[in-house]
Amino acid sequence: MRIQGLESMLSYLRSVGIDDGFFPPHYKELKLRTFLVGTLYQGRTPRDIKVGTVTVDGDDGTERALEILRKLAGADVVFLDGVTVAGFNYIDPEGLLGLARTVIVVYKFEPDLNKIENALRGHFPDWEHRYEVVLRAYRRSKLLETKWRTMRIAVFGAAEPDPGALVSHLQLVSPIPEPLRVSDIVASSLSRSDALLSKLRKTG
Repeated sequence: MRIQGLESMLSYLRSVGIDDGFFPPHYKELKLRTFLVGTLYQGRTPRDIKVGTVTVDGDDGTERALEILRKLAGADVVFLDGVTVAGFNYIDPEGLLGLARTVIVVYKFEPDLNKIENALRGHFPDWEHRYEVVLRAYRRSKLLETKWRTMRIAVFGAAEPDPGALVSHLQLVSPIPEPLRVSDIVASSLSRSDALLSKLRKTG
C-alpha cells in the first residue's frame, strides 16, 4: 500500500528541470547571454516549457531561474545540473526554495573543486561567494544508487517524497531525470543557432 501511495504521489508531482545552453568562448569577455530553459513535468508527462536568458560569467543565474519558475507557477521539485550555469554564473539552490519545495542538484560528473576554486579566484572579485555556493552544494551531496548508475545529488528543502525514488521515477531514457534532460536538449539546440544568438546580442 505504501508503494502504491508513493507511485500515486509521484504521478502528480510538479517537477522542473532548469539548464543552460552553449555559448562561444568570446561570450565570457563580452558578458553576453545564452539561453536558460525550464521544463515542467507533472509526473512523467511534459506540461510546459519556458525559455529565458542568463549572462555568461554573470551573477544573475538565481534570479533568472526564479523568473522561469514564476512563469511556470512554481514547482514541487526543481532539478539543476550542478550549480554553475553559463560559465561561472550560478544558481543558488536555497534561493529557489520560495518557489519550490525541494531543489535537487544533479552532478553528471564529479566536480574538480580545486580547479573550480582556482578559476574563480583568478577571474572574479567575488570569487569567495561564488565558490561558497559551489562548495555548500557539494558538501551536502551524497551518492545515490539508481537503476542506471551511481549518481551524486544534493537535496535542499523538503526531502519528501524520497529523493531517490523521485530521481528513479523520472529516469526514463537516461540517468538524468527527464525534466532536466529535456531542458538541456532544448537550451543546447537553441544556443547553437547563430541567428538566435545574434538576436540575443541585439536585444542587449
